Formats: sequence, C-alpha cells, structure tokens
Amino acid sequence: MKFSFKALSIGAAIASLAVAAPIEVAKRDANSDRIAACFINLLLTRSWPGTCQAAVAVPLGLIKTITINQMSMDFTPADPWAPTTSSNSVVATMLSIPGITLPIDSIRQHIILTDNGVQIGNIETPWSAASVNGGTLTSSFPSSTLAVFPTSHKAFSNFIGSLSAAKTKTVTLQGAVDAKLNFGIFGHLTIPGIGFKTDTVFQGLNGLTEIKYLYLIDNNYDFANNKMTMTTIVNIKNPSNLSLKLGDVNFSTSSAGEYVGISTIKNLNLVPGDNYVISGTVLEIGRDAAFKFLNSLETADGTLVMSGFNATSSDEALNAGLGALKSNLVVPKQFQGSTVSQPPYKNWSLKVLPTTKTDGLVDITATFASPYYGYPFEMTSDEPADKDNYAFVKGVSNDVDQLRLFEFRNTLHFKVSGTGSTTVTFKANIIGFVQRDRTRVEQLVKYAAANGGIPVDFWWVAGGIVNSDGLQRSELDWGTSGTGLGGVKIATGADFASILDSVPA
Repeated sequence: MKFSFKALSIGAAIASLAVAAPIEVAKRDANSDRIAACFINLLLTRSWPGTCQAAVAVPLGLIKTITINQMSMDFTPADPWAPTTSSNSVVATMLSIPGITLPIDSIRQHIILTDNGVQIGNIETPWSAASVNGGTLTSSFPSSTLAVFPTSHKAFSNFIGSLSAAKTKTVTLQGAVDAKLNFGIFGHLTIPGIGFKTDTVFQGLNGLTEIKYLYLIDNNYDFANNKMTMTTIVNIKNPSNLSLKLGDVNFSTSSAGEYVGISTIKNLNLVPGDNYVISGTVLEIGRDAAFKFLNSLETADGTLVMSGFNATSSDEALNAGLGALKSNLVVPKQFQGSTVSQPPYKNWSLKVLPTTKTDGLVDITATFASPYYGYPFEMTSDEPADKDNYAFVKGVSNDVDQLRLFEFRNTLHFKVSGTGSTTVTFKANIIGFVQRDRTRVEQLVKYAAANGGIPVDFWWVAGGIVNSDGLQRSELDWGTSGTGLGGVKIATGADFASILDSVPA
C-alpha cells in the first residue's frame, strides 16, 4: 500500500482541527469526533492509545449498521444447539471520516445474536478478508458455530419459527470486531474490540408457501399395507436470503382437511430462489380421504396441504421451529403436465446387422441424459419384469403406423450425472416385423430411404435409480407420452433395406 506524504501533511492539519472541533458541519457526538481524530492520528503516527481503544469499543462507535446480504445455516451437526453459519456478504456502514479510507484488509468477528430482547447465542468467526470503500466495510466469514446458550433453547426455537413463518425477521447483532490495518511496508496493526450493536433484517421463509409440482417420478403401491408412495420433483421457492441445510424433513399431509399421510424430503438443502427437490408422499390409501384424493385425480387437479408437525425434523432445535411451515401442493389431473428438466434422449439411430436375419437383433444408438432436474440417474433395466416396452411407428401412413420398429430386451444400461449425457449402443429385437405383412414393411423401407429415418413413439416403462439413493424403481415412465416430449426420429441408412430379409415373403 502506497502513502502520499502530501496527503499525510494535509491529514496532520485536519487531525489538529479534529481534536478541537467537529469535522462535519452537521452536529456529531463527541465520541464520533474522538474516533475520527484517533484514526487520522493513527494513519500519521501508527499510535493507538488507550483512549482511542475505549472510544471504538462502545456499541455505536465506529460501526453504525450491519447488513448481512446472505447467510448459510447448517442444522445437520450432531449437536442441535450448535448449528454452523457462514456468509459471503457482510456489509458494515462505518463512521464517515472525510478524505480517509481505513486500510482494513481482514477482520475477525465476535457476534451475539439477540431476538426479542433475549440473547440466543454467539458466533466466533475466524479471520476473513475485508475491504473498505469510503465508509463501507465489506467482508464475509466461513463456517462458524452458532453456540446457542443453554438458557436460550426455547428462544432459539422461537427464532427459527418466526424466521420460517415471516416475510422478514429483525434481529439484533452486538459484540465486537477485531480489525487488521495494512500499512504496506510498515506492516499490519491490529485493533481489537471495535464494538457494535445494530438491528439487521433477514428475509424470512414466509412459510415456504410456494411449492410447485413439476414431475412425477413414479408411484409405488404397497397393497399389503394399504399404502402408495408418490415420488415427485417439486420446486420449493425460497424467498429469503438464507441458504439452509435442514437434513430430512417430514410434513403431515392432508387433503380436504383430513390426514392422508406423510411427505418426506431427504437431505433438504434450500438456497435463495428455486429449489428442485424430490418429495416422497406415502399416502395411506386405506384412509377414506387418501382414497378419495387419488380417485379425484381422474377428473380434476387435487391439492395436498403439507404442514410442519411434532416430527418434522429429528433435530430438536429445528423441529419446534419448522412447525410453522404450511404449503399447498397442487397435483395435476392424471399427473398430466409433468415437465422434464431436459429431454432424456436424442440422436437415435438404427443399424441392421449381417446377423439380424438370423437372430432378429439390431443395433440402436442414442444419447441419454437425466430428466430429473439435476439429479443423477442410472438405467438398470430398459425392460423390467412383466413390462412390454417398444418403439412403434407413428406419422408415416395409416397402413404403417403402429408397427413395432423394435422391442427393448434389457440390454440398455448406463449411468449419467444430473447435467451430463452419455451415448450408448445397445441391442434390440425387430421381431415385430415378422408379425406383419411384407407389403407394409416395404412401405416403411421406402419411407426411410426417402426421409433418412422413421418417426416413432415409445411405450416404455423403465427401471432405474434416481439420485444414487440405491432405491430400485421399476415404474419410470420414459415413454414419449410420459415425458411430454412427443415422438422422435430414428435415423436409418442404406442398410435398413436389408430388414426385408427378416420378413417372410
């Protein structure tokens, strides 16, 4: 850091005046003037007497306001009364000292969090980089424990409850900041115990009222226990400036005012804005209300009300606070309107092999991706037991449409990340052709030669694992209807004409 001797000379003149008179025309309190004079003198002499330390130690001395633009809280540590916190944007407004920018380059914070007059706990942050622009100090702090005071457990749960339910939440931050001033070739000087006490406003969760149904992954029935698990991807809109790691969260779920089951979101991590999460709702279909809800979906949309209750979280501190959450989830009629995050497949092609005539197998190549909103996917079976999956012609002619172009035979297996893709070649049966007359197949061959491919739809219920959770699902609708994407084109080449060798004359 470079210092101008001319600037220091001017500063010396200002310093001599600052001791005797206010720096600004507007009225200022005596302590503010004393602090200003102390820092000007510090820049000139690097002297920091006890009177200056006392001046900055008062709660409304150097630091006037603090704004936390973003806060992360992790409630998954073993001790429920010791969640961790961090922030990537803390902005403090400091006492204005005309012409002076304090060379603070790192700070350490000692914070006491107070809500409704009750001191809840304290946060001790490590040293973090900081910068000053005029009278504005900008910093952040990495993961630091919020140690809830033993006498403030109830107050902390109440704080979480109001933060969950309200649009905004005002809390008091008080304590002290240790600051390191960088004097370039002259080294650093640490000023400890710069006091502060200020109210700051957090944007609250507002009850997480905005939960939107996006996509049905599958429905699994457990008839022995009269239960059905409806697994969906939903979008939870977080209106706050809080990022929250909540662990597994359960909601008591009702329809038309009557209990129907429990909805669970595992490892719920919320960031500001959109959050695409997997929700599993176990409907107790032996209950009248649950049975009526499922039946109503045949003809109309249905609404599930998801509410916090006494078993929402296994975290003792968090559980009491999340009881304030209450959200509506509208499930569309017959689960229509499901929207994938990206097409699960593209770039299909079919190759007839020299051996196709004898074994009825062709090579199918396609590029696959996860349609599950950023969650990884593993295809474990393209044709689970008791399923009949196939591609059928659609859009050629009345005579040819509905012909099975190929049938899956459980040879397609792949893993893909939530955002990546993979291209796979696998075997499929063309046995559907030998069950049709040659004239229709000849029409299809002519169409493929003229158009470079064949339009198809898929009837396809696959088996796989979503989000690497180890749960084998066998009712994943990968058909063109289920994905809502419509038909695809299977590219073909000159070899496709040899398919006629597999069809009886």
